[in-house]
Amino acid sequence: MVQRDYILRMIEELGAVLIALRNAILGGGAARATDVEDTLRRASAGAGMDLDLARAASVDALPAMMAPTGEVDPARCWLLAEVLMTDGAERLSSGETDLARSSLAKAAALFKLVEPGGAYLTGFPEASERIEEIEAMLAGITPSGNGRSS
Repeated sequence: MVQRDYILRMIEELGAVLIALRNAILGGGAARATDVEDTLRRASAGAGMDLDLARAASVDALPAMMAPTGEVDPARCWLLAEVLMTDGAERLSSGETDLARSSLAKAAALFKLVEPGGAYLTGFPEASERIEEIEAMLAGITPSGNGRSS
């Protein structure tokens, strides 16, 4: 029980860092790209997933990778979804619309895994709220893209 509480606190701390970072990105005051990348990598590792692997995985494969037995760890899944949502926001702000779309779609798929029961993280938005935010971000991406792909 003590270890589970520690893990939840760590996930809550990383989640708070990601939310602040994403708000800065969306508000136009983001940190240097290397700082964003370092934060994303650290948070992804906290969720038990390599960031490069999460970026490379398909939208269909990633949920199965996070819940290989079919049982979802909602806190870890929520954290990786936050990582990918923040990655999508950063890529969108950098004009990498295809990569942004990919990360945002993966984040939405992970939030959908969490949505039925919630992640039990105090003070954080529910998965359904995040899915709505992602859908709004995706709706704002122009169909033309930029030629870069995921």
